[in-house]
Amino acid sequence: MKISLKWLSDYINISEYFASPQELANKLTAAGIEVEAIHNLAKQYENVVVGHILEKGQHPNADRLSLCQVTTGEGRLHQIVCGAQNHKQDDRVVVALPGAVLPGDFQIKKSKIRGVESGGMLCSEKELGLEQKGEDGIVILPRDAKIGQAFAEYMGFDDIVFELKVTPNRADCLSHLGLAREIATLLKREVKTPSGKLVTGTSASTKSIALEVKDSELCPRYTGRLVKGVKVGPSPDWLRKRLESVGLNSINNVVDVTNYVMMELGQPLHAFDTSMIKGKKIVVAKASAGETFTALDEKELKLKGEELTIRDGEGAVALAGVIGGKNSGINDSTTEVFIESAYFVPSHVRKVSRSFAIDTDSAYRFSRGVNPEMAPIARDRAAQLIQEIAGGEIAADAYDNYPKPLERGEIKITLETLSQRLGYEVKPAEFEEWMKLLGCTVTAAGANAWSIQPPLSRVDLTMDMDLVEEFARLHGYQHIPETLKPSEVAPSNHAPEYLLNQKMRKVFVSEGFSQAVNYAFIGNKYQSELLGDVERFKYFGLRSVAQAVPLLNPLNEELGVMRTSLTPGLLKNVLHNVRFGVNAGQLFEIGFSHFKTDDGYGQEGRLGLALWGAPIGLWQKKAESPAVFRLKAHLEAALSKLGFAKWTWTQAKDSKNVPEFLHPGQTATLTIEGKPVGFVGTLHPSLSGEWKMRDECAIAELNLERLSSTLTRSPKFKQISKQPAVDRDLAFVMPKELASSAVEEVIRKTGGPLLKELYVFDVFEGGNLQPGQRSVAYRLIFQDANATLEDTQVNTLRDQIVAAVAQKYSVTLR
Repeated sequence: MKISLKWLSDYINISEYFASPQELANKLTAAGIEVEAIHNLAKQYENVVVGHILEKGQHPNADRLSLCQVTTGEGRLHQIVCGAQNHKQDDRVVVALPGAVLPGDFQIKKSKIRGVESGGMLCSEKELGLEQKGEDGIVILPRDAKIGQAFAEYMGFDDIVFELKVTPNRADCLSHLGLAREIATLLKREVKTPSGKLVTGTSASTKSIALEVKDSELCPRYTGRLVKGVKVGPSPDWLRKRLESVGLNSINNVVDVTNYVMMELGQPLHAFDTSMIKGKKIVVAKASAGETFTALDEKELKLKGEELTIRDGEGAVALAGVIGGKNSGINDSTTEVFIESAYFVPSHVRKVSRSFAIDTDSAYRFSRGVNPEMAPIARDRAAQLIQEIAGGEIAADAYDNYPKPLERGEIKITLETLSQRLGYEVKPAEFEEWMKLLGCTVTAAGANAWSIQPPLSRVDLTMDMDLVEEFARLHGYQHIPETLKPSEVAPSNHAPEYLLNQKMRKVFVSEGFSQAVNYAFIGNKYQSELLGDVERFKYFGLRSVAQAVPLLNPLNEELGVMRTSLTPGLLKNVLHNVRFGVNAGQLFEIGFSHFKTDDGYGQEGRLGLALWGAPIGLWQKKAESPAVFRLKAHLEAALSKLGFAKWTWTQAKDSKNVPEFLHPGQTATLTIEGKPVGFVGTLHPSLSGEWKMRDECAIAELNLERLSSTLTRSPKFKQISKQPAVDRDLAFVMPKELASSAVEEVIRKTGGPLLKELYVFDVFEGGNLQPGQRSVAYRLIFQDANATLEDTQVNTLRDQIVAAVAQKYSVTLR
């Protein structure tokens, strides 16, 4: 939010901070109101001043150029060449001197124009970045313009604007008066409230518009006043400049007044054109289910019947607290205005604003909570300003529907609580002083105990700990001692799942992966279409449900449900990278899948992996092995580093078990201790083609809970053998459809305890092999813990292995 110091100074004396705004910014930031940026508006017109043309002559070398002698006061004379024709001798003009940088990064320097030196420029409205009001040419100022005065000061641009980051609990600081009160508390100064007498007439009556509030629960207070005979038109310069200084555009004088009062007092207002209110009545009630409403931004909304609306005799004319309707807005022909100033329940405004993705200044304030006592004050302030700027007669009567005035409960707090929480002795007089400066009513409730009643504007003060925080920030956080109390109990051990996750992060980073951190929310349509038949996940030991858990208040449709798998989010990451030219990469994510059960809601820890493309460097060739094999190799290396000793891979032969986003012939199940824990596979070619991915993409997803339960068992350690190992190579000719893992299982079983290691080191097809066959070569490493193995002993064991494999699968030794 933007705050103008010039505007702020109407309510509190901060004159000394115009020269050192950073000092005031530091005080606010230290008190919890962070100042993100400071903008000195006068800097854009640095070295731009009011000048006086003493002499206007003809340029000696150009018929269309004039040569002017211009003074900027105190004997300073400048020779300036000018191409405009609308100026004359003795005019007051705007002069940009050398060193000035005009809007659009137009730098002014001393130069020669057609052989004649020019020491500046006489400026037009366009060159100054101002709205063009007259004909083309330089700006001619009134004769009373002070020669030499800075142009920014003359135009009222000598302002400093703070950009504030106001936390959601500090809705009281979302206005100039509200921030003035905060500064007054910090500096212990007085606040001047806006003044002005309301001049009413007798011919106008607010009661000419009937009011009915049907829902006082969602609208505890509704006020309104009529102003008759207004003339809508452009706003005066002072109003327009003030709005523009805080980032608001000028629309017309009536709408600008409502925005001005909102930025001044923090109370959002809405102005209705009474000629457009059907039936001459206003009703505050919920919408009718299915009705349509066209907002001021011309978006057509279909209402559900839960939204609080402001209605006339025919339908909705505004979404309460969120946005006005196109059918009742102020226009150039408006002559009678009904000013609405109300208090709406914050949670309801927030819900409606989010459901329609409408973010207005009004909804921003109402959803955080405004002061209900400000409603009639802001209403009358707006009526007064409209009368001053747009004319008209203010009705003497007004509406103020407030059947159950809101009250703030008292908060009990003791000195002991304050001192204990802050870690130092709090002086009672200091606490009372700060509470009174906040506007609280302080009543003694015993020795060193108080009953505090906060003002209605401070919606965030509801319990004693809030008052502890307030005292801490106002008195200064520097008073809190930096001491660490000795621990009386030993810290508890980390959960095994946490330790596994931490170790897993380090392992996959060491394997060259980058960690992805996605929202647990995702679009329902995208997720369901990608995953397809989720029953297939059960084949891989992963739980999934067809119906995702919906969010009550989603940020948007793309984040409407809880994810049931990590794969959709990771594939979005992959696609985003590919579209931005990252044609190779490796990602991992650790998170949860979410589902609904009969007992409530549940989640399952998951590990997701994605690998796509292949890096090409100056000293390396593009990887030739398929992406799924490279991902499988990384996963096996990670499992070894994590401490897993045994696992098996089983190719998913039945395509009915393979998720629809995976290649049915390139998907495998990871099994540990006889239980499936996840899958690894290649992204289906149809998806790769649809997404225009040039290279393969491999995906894996594992059940972390099953991995964790396996790894947390105590490992068995054995003494390392001092005896030499002996290796043998065996190459079997086998059918292509025979899985290598099946052969490995027979080899391990037959090899017994002497077989310490087994792996495939070569696969060959073609040559003199029959079609449909391949040669798979295995390296077997034997070792005895107590004695040196003899060749005859190893060879006998090798022959037994060959015989067992040949008998089991009818394969031959190559």
